[in-house]
Amino acid sequence: MSAQPVKLLLEYDIPDALQETYYRFVTGEFVPQVNRLGLELAEVWETVYGNYPRRLIVFVAADAATCQEALASERFQRLEKKLLRFVKNYNKRMTPYKGQFQF
Repeated sequence: MSAQPVKLLLEYDIPDALQETYYRFVTGEFVPQVNRLGLELAEVWETVYGNYPRRLIVFVAADAATCQEALASERFQRLEKKLLRFVKNYNKRMTPYKGQFQF
């Protein structure tokens, strides 16, 4: 039986006042470094209407062990702590990979 890919879903809101700083951090530091941990950026969604998290970022890992190892790494912990300075209502979870968009 082969390992099954998983998705790491990061959901959160971005306060308007931090939008520009958030964007520079996520594109210049967060995503590139998370990619180096074995989590590949797959999707980015923006909610424009409704009572849902404003942003959903999806990373894909080869398997659950790879994802858990990345999440437990010192580098991810540092990046996540920095991300939390720019966002609110943060939630993360790992889920089996089922193809395209999924909450």
